[in-house]
Amino acid sequence: MKTILSALVFCCFFSCLQAQQITPYIAIVKTNAEVRKGLLYKVDSLGVVMITDGDLVTISTDQIKTIKIRSPKKQASVIQFLKYDPWNKNNYEKRADGAIVRKWGEKDPTLGEEIGGHVATALINVTGNILAAPIQAINPSIANFKINGDAVKYAQQKTDLNYFSVYYQQNQNLTAEIQKIKAITASFKP
Repeated sequence: MKTILSALVFCCFFSCLQAQQITPYIAIVKTNAEVRKGLLYKVDSLGVVMITDGDLVTISTDQIKTIKIRSPKKQASVIQFLKYDPWNKNNYEKRADGAIVRKWGEKDPTLGEEIGGHVATALINVTGNILAAPIQAINPSIANFKINGDAVKYAQQKTDLNYFSVYYQQNQNLTAEIQKIKAITASFKP
């Protein structure tokens, strides 16, 4: 009974951790004077708070022209297009008399054929990865917001922009609860 209860508590704790996964998004904010790039931390009615070079930077709404949201780049990986392994188990089969022979009556490769196969495979894999590297480096914007210093446009797009902030992702239940409390307390009379 005790182990079942502890397993249940562990499963509940683990599922809460899984549900609380936060995805940081990169924000590229174009202002009247410059372009700032950083992690989108918080969106409020006064502006956008970003983390750039380890510092919190607040950009007010009247300075913002556009905001582009990007997901973080995934680590580039090496792709193996071809694999050359002449001694793999799949190249052999067992005959009825129990002897292990190559499939389809093939002969074992000579040393020159084996080296040539490895060199050709390596050349094809390197060439393919060189061609694939620029494609893997592409990181398009997933959302664009045009503000042009207008507080009304910013207020209209604030909730959509808020979904990408780290603060909202950490406190989304808290934000909903505060809105409910404000709605309830608005009807109270002192």
